[in-house]
Amino acid sequence: MSKRFVFQNYWWLAFAVVVAAIAVVVKSGATDRGSLIATTLGTALSSCYFVQKQKLDELRLFNELFTNFNCRYDTMNAKLEDILAANGTIDAEPKKILVDYFNLCAEEYLFFKEGYIHPKVWQSWCRGMLYYLRNDRIRKIWDEEMISGSYYGLTVDTIEQGTAER
Repeated sequence: MSKRFVFQNYWWLAFAVVVAAIAVVVKSGATDRGSLIATTLGTALSSCYFVQKQKLDELRLFNELFTNFNCRYDTMNAKLEDILAANGTIDAEPKKILVDYFNLCAEEYLFFKEGYIHPKVWQSWCRGMLYYLRNDRIRKIWDEEMISGSYYGLTVDTIEQGTAER
């Protein structure tokens, strides 16, 4: 079961498990049904608390990642736009900025794959990545960088798939 599904439906899942467990206890003919039902309810409530706590912890992590990634992007944004607007070859300093940007994109992808970045945020980021990668000069640097096998498996195909509606 996906984590996102559990986070969105944990109350219903807990309810279904409690109902099923109570039905099993009642049909089993156990002599101490009351304590078994109480244990089942306690386990379900504990599980709900755990899921809520996990969800809150992951939301905090997402907020930290989101803020960090966006701050890092904000420091590069004007320089990236300058590179995009310029003509001619990309020399060493703009190339360094692009490599830093590609590294940022790869880190975002890594955390997305691990389930810490919301799909709608990833979709938006992918659209931003394609904005730059559609430029032939920037794309050439990207293709050169791809030879190294870096970037945690992030590819243009992955980015294009990330732009699709979910």
